[in-house]
Amino acid sequence: MSAPDRLVGREAELTLAAAALRRLGEGHAAALVVEGEAGIGKTELVRSIVEDSRAGGVTVFTGQAHPFERTRPFGVVAQALDLSRRSPDPRRAAIGTMLTSPREGQAALAAGRVQYRIVEDIVDLVEATCTESPVLLVAEDLHWADAGSLLALSVLARRLPLSPLLLVVTTRTSPVPAELVRLLEDLSTEGGTTVHLEPLGPDEVVALASRTLGAPPGPLLGAMLTKAGGNPLWATAVLRALGGAGVLHRTGGAVESTTSQLPASVGDLVVRRLSELPETTRELLQVTAVLGDAASVRDVAAVAHRGQAEVVTGLREAFDAQLLDAGDDRVVFRHQLVHEAIYEDLPALTRRLLHREAAAALMGAGAEPLEVADHLVRGAEHGDEEAVARLREAAAAASARAPLVTVDLLHRARSLLPAGHPDADAVSAELVQAQLRAGLVTDASTLAETLLARPHAPEVETPVRLALLGALALQNRVDEVVRVAEDTLVQSPGLPPLARVPVLAQQSWAHTYSGDHDEGAAVARRALAIAEDAGDAAMTVWALTALLVAVGRQGRYGEALAHAQRADTLAAEAHDTRSLPLQPRLFLGLTLFDCDRVAEARAAYREALDDEFGSGWWLPETLMADALVSFATGEWQDAVPSLVACGQAAQEKGSPLLLTQSLAYRVLIATARGDLPAARELATGIVEALAGDRLGYTAGILGSAVARLMTAEGDEEGALEVLVRCWRFEAARGDHFYDRCLAPDLVRLGIANGRRDVAAEVTDAVWAGVDRAPEVASVRSVALRCRGLLADDPDLLLGAVALARQAGLLVDHAGACEDAAGALAGHARRDEATALLSEALELYERAGADAWASRVRARLRGLGVHPGPRGPRHRPETGWESLTPTERAVSLLVAEGLTNGAVARRLYVSPHTVNTHLRHVFAKLGVSNRVALAGVVNRTIG
Repeated sequence: MSAPDRLVGREAELTLAAAALRRLGEGHAAALVVEGEAGIGKTELVRSIVEDSRAGGVTVFTGQAHPFERTRPFGVVAQALDLSRRSPDPRRAAIGTMLTSPREGQAALAAGRVQYRIVEDIVDLVEATCTESPVLLVAEDLHWADAGSLLALSVLARRLPLSPLLLVVTTRTSPVPAELVRLLEDLSTEGGTTVHLEPLGPDEVVALASRTLGAPPGPLLGAMLTKAGGNPLWATAVLRALGGAGVLHRTGGAVESTTSQLPASVGDLVVRRLSELPETTRELLQVTAVLGDAASVRDVAAVAHRGQAEVVTGLREAFDAQLLDAGDDRVVFRHQLVHEAIYEDLPALTRRLLHREAAAALMGAGAEPLEVADHLVRGAEHGDEEAVARLREAAAAASARAPLVTVDLLHRARSLLPAGHPDADAVSAELVQAQLRAGLVTDASTLAETLLARPHAPEVETPVRLALLGALALQNRVDEVVRVAEDTLVQSPGLPPLARVPVLAQQSWAHTYSGDHDEGAAVARRALAIAEDAGDAAMTVWALTALLVAVGRQGRYGEALAHAQRADTLAAEAHDTRSLPLQPRLFLGLTLFDCDRVAEARAAYREALDDEFGSGWWLPETLMADALVSFATGEWQDAVPSLVACGQAAQEKGSPLLLTQSLAYRVLIATARGDLPAARELATGIVEALAGDRLGYTAGILGSAVARLMTAEGDEEGALEVLVRCWRFEAARGDHFYDRCLAPDLVRLGIANGRRDVAAEVTDAVWAGVDRAPEVASVRSVALRCRGLLADDPDLLLGAVALARQAGLLVDHAGACEDAAGALAGHARRDEATALLSEALELYERAGADAWASRVRARLRGLGVHPGPRGPRHRPETGWESLTPTERAVSLLVAEGLTNGAVARRLYVSPHTVNTHLRHVFAKLGVSNRVALAGVVNRTIG
């Protein structure tokens, strides 16, 4: 019987599945979420999809979560993709090695980074398979799945929207874990379809019975089947049970029952069958149920203390009673409801004892702590010290691969220990650190504060305080970071000197980002002295990074660069790279960029990106920095995809400051291009950050973006107020980082709106900044530009233009040209004004800043000059010629069969960025998949 014939009453669902398979065959991604109660037919629908997919030449991967395997990191995905260290496929074997032994070959990766690497490698493996054929990936029973599998599936859905991948997941309607809710939301966001399986109607139940029996049910049997509530599994089980009992007979072309007695549920039916089996079979079934809905004969034998042959013989009658099926080397319950009925029929005490026995037997047979952790969680009782020790071992084993699993295991270990137990504080300290690694920073800080506030074991003082500092810093609770750091240094007199360095570094950053830059620098120098005295390279990098941030925010860019260069050199020599707090190449690039050394900065960012592909630790920050180079040099066709990628990575990391920063630059670009509706929509994501009583340390760029948009909409007074508020906030903190961004607009708008006092205040401040960074051309250019605007002095403004040309920052360069041209025109120096406006026009047109270019054209016409049509840099909107150089590079590599990850590594961008470029390419070329793209490439360049 074909799949559709088996599936009574599911015509609409089969139609949806067929549509998804058609899209898959056309090269489109899709996702189906199949929801419903146990026994409602989820597995049958999935089986139909799998059969149709295989018949259509689709590569099929299937995995299923199991009720007692939530502590197995990436269990569902590993099963589906056959990720085993013994796999003949080197890629699968490499991932399998990380899953089973993350410390092998991963010494340089801090805890939590292995999880990122595993996810990236899984995405790359699936995408590589998609380049060979369409792929169906099935993950069933996700209500039991581990957090790592849910994360991997979510990332696959977000990263591969342009690959021929059909993702099908099944879950019960409730209860649904929080991690699964996030996955379902991600699938919905990516256009996934939810199929909710409803109970069958009365006529459909009759049709199901007719197909099962070969004839329609009689009146009595039909009435009995209505008690199944439309659940096809229950209805089928009733028919099988009645048939097995010999109470069904044919009457006048129908099948009727000679009894009206019916168990109340599938569970009752199973229990009734169970009571009819021999005692040995019942005992073995109970042991099997405790091991899960599927268990190896070897494990059943170990827990039951019987030989494997004896187990096979003892379970034979359970197979005959249709309670079990065989699968590979395992026995499998015919349905999860059968497993649940047998498991729930066990008294709670018996279940607990059997789980504890299972844990002991499996560990005695050599099982790893993670393999038996679920049994320990369910089998241990309060005060079970051995179980606590084993759970801590399992938590340590899961730390790098699946931080959330570590948190769950330590929660259970902590709950098993009585108050005042000698190990209680140590377990709590481990839990704080695990929560921090898992990104549960609020939970980590709350538990750490609770632990430190009461009497506790002296040995946990330092690790808990260090974890608390990290959690508070991630929450941007800078005042509390300062206080906790001071308390740590005062209350821990026995703290080793080198352990004081990261405490001081955190305190330094807190001072800096709260606006006390002098104190931030002073504290960083204390840390630097300790690290240098000890001759420890890694700790010296900690201190130098804190110091360069403190002096950089003050506008002392040359000094910050010297510290960054030294930190970069020391980091290359450091042996303990796990203790390095930041990506030294990233911070070297940031300081190079601040010093107008843009090409060198980009080279540093590309090297940092190459490293971050393996860890992901600072990927969003590195993407942001690299995007700013593209923005600053006018390569906006590359800047926008990079900013989008940065925003996506920031969302994944939970970094709102980076997200709003990326939005601010996208607002600037949309405004410059004249796309004000898009700019307004993007600005909604940053207006809230500017509306509060307390601005953040990225207020300068957010204010600049909003002000430029308001100016474009004709609200110059409103724009000025936004800029003044952001400027005063920065000035009160002694923070000069965004002076170059804010000052020219402030001075110009201040003069235009009768606020020369503001213009003079800003001019004096940026002129003083030249003393802090006299070697930086853009700093001197902005100072001359503001003074020239205030004094209406064309020669000062011409000097600003000359310095802006040296700096090579497009927006500053073109803006300086416009300001100088305005002054020159006012002093009847028309030819010089015309030349500078033409220079600004060329810069804006190169970047695609059409609105700003139109403004310059209007000013040229006001001088009696009629600029020619737009240059050849303005590409057509569709076709191969419409692609940017980067889009062409991506297209060529994709046509070679490279995955997004491989393209990203080749071009030193991120897979997020490649996805964004491909979306643009598909739209411009009118193609819908990678195969069609390859065809266009081959026809164009072949």
